[in-house]
Amino acid sequence: MLTSKQLQDIKDLQNVCENFEDIHLKLNWEMLKKRQNDQDDYLLYKENHLIGFLGIYGFGDSYEICGMIHPDFRRQHLFQELFHRALQSLKPRTVNKLLLNIPGTSTSGKRFISHTDAAYDFTEYEMKWNKKELVIDHSVGIKTADEHDIETIIDLDETCFGVVRSDAESYTKRLFEESPAGNLMIVFDKKVVGKIRVQRANKKSFIYGFAVFPSFQGKGIGRKALSQVVMQESKWTDDIYLDVAATNSKALKLYESSGFQTFYSQEYYEYPIK
Repeated sequence: MLTSKQLQDIKDLQNVCENFEDIHLKLNWEMLKKRQNDQDDYLLYKENHLIGFLGIYGFGDSYEICGMIHPDFRRQHLFQELFHRALQSLKPRTVNKLLLNIPGTSTSGKRFISHTDAAYDFTEYEMKWNKKELVIDHSVGIKTADEHDIETIIDLDETCFGVVRSDAESYTKRLFEESPAGNLMIVFDKKVVGKIRVQRANKKSFIYGFAVFPSFQGKGIGRKALSQVVMQESKWTDDIYLDVAATNSKALKLYESSGFQTFYSQEYYEYPIK
């Protein structure tokens, strides 16, 4: 479990690194704040100042790694040391997939990747909403998910995102334990046909895990559901964000037509499990 001082040190280092390269690091802050062990976070201090950090983020048996080194201490192989320690901690675990996550425009991140055996997997765009009045159509409903919806959420992750079912199960159950209120179900013609998740933090709203069963796609259901959620969140904040895979052109067009614009990208590289 990270202390309040450690969390603040990580935040301060993140600000330095982001400002130096004009990037955005995806450090999964909601997960950092709720750590239950000391096997997933690696902090490097020099004279009481945090100069390096690496975090491991587990989603079932799939893992992601993201981290940073203070600009004044780069090219000293410090991140490689943190990375080696992280790999050692993963050895006793079951790891089906390991992804390294770097900002799309980070030269230091790409330099590190070039010295590993990791291979490019996919790019994810982060989009921000430009305030726009959206039409609300109540032929599509939104309801808060309950325990009876867990299996449907798992089915949607497996069907729409290709997530390994065991990973979807563990991730969904953890979400319900930590913050059940953010899980929303999309209802059409009295049937649950999709899902969408909203997370609020630091006066910002983040929309993710948005999926509609294939047999109900192409009917405008997703657009109507998204419009309802966005307009509801707009009563609380104008800072509304979502992520989309670069290859998902249909979703990208939907988000753009709903007022979202891409402002940065994240690249994911798969590291071979040895």
